[in-house]
Amino acid sequence: PGSDPGSVADCTVWSLDTFGQNLVACNNSDGKLYKWGLNTNTPAALIAAAPTACRGLVVTAEGVIFALGADGDPRTVAWCDLRDETNWTAGLPSLAGTFPLQTPGRLMCGRRVRGGTLLFTDVDAHLATFNDPSNPYSFERVGTDCGVISQGAAVAASDGLCAWMGRDGFFAFEGGVRVLACEVSDYVFGDINRAQASKVTAVHS
Repeated sequence: PGSDPGSVADCTVWSLDTFGQNLVACNNSDGKLYKWGLNTNTPAALIAAAPTACRGLVVTAEGVIFALGADGDPRTVAWCDLRDETNWTAGLPSLAGTFPLQTPGRLMCGRRVRGGTLLFTDVDAHLATFNDPSNPYSFERVGTDCGVISQGAAVAASDGLCAWMGRDGFFAFEGGVRVLACEVSDYVFGDINRAQASKVTAVHS
């Protein structure tokens, strides 16, 4: 007999990104942030000062770690000081801070794009743009009804295009969100097991 779809939990997904010469990571089950110096003799270390109960992370072009869903709030973005993962305390001279997105959705993932950092919820998309040390980041909703279907379902290409799979269609961002035409959309969305949607993954080849 088939299992009860209501009993299916999201799979564990790692968010991985480069931070200077290091790799930073977070998985949605553990919720903690880690840093690894790319040395196989030394395991990844917990970033002790970072927020906990996070959904994931992304590193901005400026060299700032965004913790997504920080401290268990599914709408809050928290970020560290410039190139300093040990300082998450807001206030000058630190660039660290927090911001609650105005959205009914929950943060899922983020990708660096031309002009900022694109943040996805399961409902909409927001662009984080760097300003100046006194007001480091501004956040603008750039798309509605275009939320990503899973944490791994968005990919950014080197030509500036970011594409992702939503719950009912494919989307792209090149300065603005647009529907991405796809000849197999009816096939994909007409036969998808939505209880297993957390396994959807996008790659760029």
